[in-house]
Amino acid sequence: MRQSLFLCFLCGVFMHSSFAQRHEIGVLAGGVNYIGEIGNTQYFAPKEMGYGLIYKRNFTQRIGLRAQLLTGRFGANDLDANTQERINRGYSFTNSFTSIGVGVEVNYVDLPIGDFGTSFTPYLHLALQRIVIDDIYFPYGDKTPVAHGKQITMGVPFGAGVKVNIGRFWVVALEVQPQFTFTDNLDGSYPNLEKQPTAERFSTTLSSDWLVFSGISITYAFGRLPCCRE
Repeated sequence: MRQSLFLCFLCGVFMHSSFAQRHEIGVLAGGVNYIGEIGNTQYFAPKEMGYGLIYKRNFTQRIGLRAQLLTGRFGANDLDANTQERINRGYSFTNSFTSIGVGVEVNYVDLPIGDFGTSFTPYLHLALQRIVIDDIYFPYGDKTPVAHGKQITMGVPFGAGVKVNIGRFWVVALEVQPQFTFTDNLDGSYPNLEKQPTAERFSTTLSSDWLVFSGISITYAFGRLPCCRE
């Protein structure tokens, strides 16, 4: 009896920094926009759809590991630009992507997933991702690109959002996730001229291209409950 009470006491101390539900798995969906050499330069202007799967391993009520698989499309048109030079140029493109990565998610305040009731918290997210896109380029004189195989690059998404736990098992989150990529050719503006000698290169090379995801995720929490808790 004394051993059981002592075990319950230790579990009670540990539960102060633990989740009742250790894991979350679910889906995410939202809008995607790109920032680069073609089209508008607004930071948040989702035009195409992105969707995927998400998994979280919660270490405490504040910190967790996050993995996600996201796929979708993005594109731009110079006719939507805010500079006359781009409007006169008239380029446009669409591309597709698939990304997979792992990162860290930090809540601003404790989020007691597994408790009855509803609570919320702002959070931050930082990760490293592998991105696969279509390798596109603009032939001289063309206003739209052609695809030639696939291109693999890396990206660093960092986001902010707000999450709400509903009941004991569901968590809904809204977030914005800008992503710095390690390529300047999401839009076909900086192709490999050795592979495509007839391609036109018009990148400013001042910065790599960006992808921005703005959306919602819904996850289901599960896992072994801490001891001494119904």
